[in-house]
Amino acid sequence: FMAYHMCSREDADYYAFDILSDILSNGRSSRLTRRLVQEQKLFSSLDAYISGTRDAGLLHISGKPSAGVSLEQAEAAVRKELEELKSGFVGEQELEKVKNKLFGNINYLNVATNLAWFELTGQAEDIDREVDNYRSVTAEQLHRVAQQTFRDENGIVLYYQKENL
Repeated sequence: FMAYHMCSREDADYYAFDILSDILSNGRSSRLTRRLVQEQKLFSSLDAYISGTRDAGLLHISGKPSAGVSLEQAEAAVRKELEELKSGFVGEQELEKVKNKLFGNINYLNVATNLAWFELTGQAEDIDREVDNYRSVTAEQLHRVAQQTFRDENGIVLYYQKENL
């Protein structure tokens, strides 16, 4: 389990964090799933997701290493993928694919949750700008956010394993 500090839901970078988490693990073609689960078979499951509301949140990465893979090997593989995000830019095709997938997954529960959030903040009309906020995220913004976020001093790693009896 890895977690990195991120901004609050009200920050402009929140949308970049949401897209970054999807680039990492939303769907079979996402980076962590494709490379570390399907190709290298280092994990049996791996997920990245964000949390955060009015207070700053976390970008979480959690996974279950495959049999025979040490927690250290698993962590190193994830860190390698995060370094790649930090050192390069997300291609426009990959970015558009993730954005389109985000809007393809909109359902009534998501709409209701978002409407409740914006009502809580006292600005229900802001829901109308939600799509534009996601659409305006650029590869440069993702690069900047990744560089600021995926640093050792900004995160924590927890190894959780079954006790051998």
